[in-house]
Amino acid sequence: QAWQLSDFPHLARAMRISLIAAASAADVGVWPQPRHVEASGAPLCVSPSVGVVLIGAGVSEGGRRALRAAAHRAPRGLAGCQEGLETIRVEVQVEEEKLGLDTDYSYTVEVADGEAKVVAPTIYGAMYGLETFRQMGSTGTLPHSSITIKDSPDYAWRGLMLDAGRRFFPVSLVHNILDTMATVKMNVLHLHASDFCRFSIESKVFPNLTASLTGDYAGHYTQEDIKGLIAYAKARGIRVVPEFDVPGHSRCWRAVKEAGAQFCTDDESQNQLFGDPQNKTLEVVLAAMDEMASLFEDDVFHIGADETAAKGRCSTASTFALEREILNHLRSKGKTVEGWEEVLFDAGAATNDTIVNTWSRHLAKDATASGRRAVENKGSSFYFTRPAAAMAAGWKVCWYDLAAGVPAGQKSLVLGGEASMWTDTYLAENQCGAFGGGATPVGAALFPPARDAEFAQSVGGMIWPRGFVAAQSFWHYDAAKDPTSAEFVAAVTKITDDVIAKGGYACPTNCTCDQLTACGKPYIKAESVLV
Repeated sequence: QAWQLSDFPHLARAMRISLIAAASAADVGVWPQPRHVEASGAPLCVSPSVGVVLIGAGVSEGGRRALRAAAHRAPRGLAGCQEGLETIRVEVQVEEEKLGLDTDYSYTVEVADGEAKVVAPTIYGAMYGLETFRQMGSTGTLPHSSITIKDSPDYAWRGLMLDAGRRFFPVSLVHNILDTMATVKMNVLHLHASDFCRFSIESKVFPNLTASLTGDYAGHYTQEDIKGLIAYAKARGIRVVPEFDVPGHSRCWRAVKEAGAQFCTDDESQNQLFGDPQNKTLEVVLAAMDEMASLFEDDVFHIGADETAAKGRCSTASTFALEREILNHLRSKGKTVEGWEEVLFDAGAATNDTIVNTWSRHLAKDATASGRRAVENKGSSFYFTRPAAAMAAGWKVCWYDLAAGVPAGQKSLVLGGEASMWTDTYLAENQCGAFGGGATPVGAALFPPARDAEFAQSVGGMIWPRGFVAAQSFWHYDAAKDPTSAEFVAAVTKITDDVIAKGGYACPTNCTCDQLTACGKPYIKAESVLV
């Protein structure tokens, strides 16, 4: 099928880049930097009338729409270009379009004799190839007339966690973040959907879970919102993995106490569910989990299971029993269950096929030593709860080998890595009252829905650009590269400036950003203070 310029009013601008002399992964201007690059010859301009041809009869109409959208996101070519790039051929080799741990995101880009070709096993690899073209040609001119890129990720899981169980992330903000994730080839949105402050997704089985979210606490996703978010993410090659955190971090479940949910204690600090002998709590949780599982098509379902304690009615044994029942129930429904490291190392409820998110006292190597698959969330490298210093001083900790210390025979068990954007510091009160007091969080002024616009700018500045470095670690880590070197800084600066130019929220180059300010300027203007 031939796609003409009328189908892609912005495609011809897809090839813009700053010219760098040597031919290497760094100097073709692509982030994350590809695994293999060969380049030679003089620069090649891109014709404003460049055409695109799709080769792949088995691609569904939805897949074609996704590829057209990927092309639409690219800018125009170079006015006045003579004898430049006229044709881009996109070849998709496999019809499979389901997203999962086995999805093939590899691609090859070839430029020769005035033509370009993207070859990929799947539409998702083809999207990545088109994104590589967009970045590589970001001035309307390719850096060389002969280019071969062979690229694939080291890891199947290249994720970002958004904590919507505390401060709500509006749909428009999630879209913005998904766009940036796609730009840097991240492929898992981990939606932390429940915590102390809210159950953030509409339940028709238990409407009370969201009915109490009013005033400054207003904000939840309708089931139609979730359907739309999953579709938006899929069109960018991104899976959506939900998390409903139980039995700890479960203060939001107080809304269904009348339905049978019970807690470890009777005081106001209720934040951990009790697995009662009559299984009333279990019945409520499973009913809600079944409903939520039906909304998410991904095979993986995260149950949290972190930071539980033996207190009040709750013992280690009762917590184990509750977690194991939930795990087995979800497995019987065809889900692969994931949990934070405590599901294995504390309560010990993890089954052999449970995916373990290591984050605090353990690393991926500890989970793989048990024979289980791991996603590395190492808190000191990938938790973005606190602000980072400007530039390399802030992002260097994100340059990390996910398989550090993992024996060669266990490396296949490391699924990948994930950065986490917790919103503890944006709450109106400490952990929404779960612990009775505590200092007011520094970003409390951005908690009300009336501050959604400022929150979007703020949280974007907290995630990126350090998230770009995390994305490179997840795609292909190279111990020989120094994240503070001039070359590395220039590459991160380029992708940061590119994302901001496209409307993405990120901390500007050479700036420090925190919850309330960017480059020393407050997000909340003096004249807009809420009363």
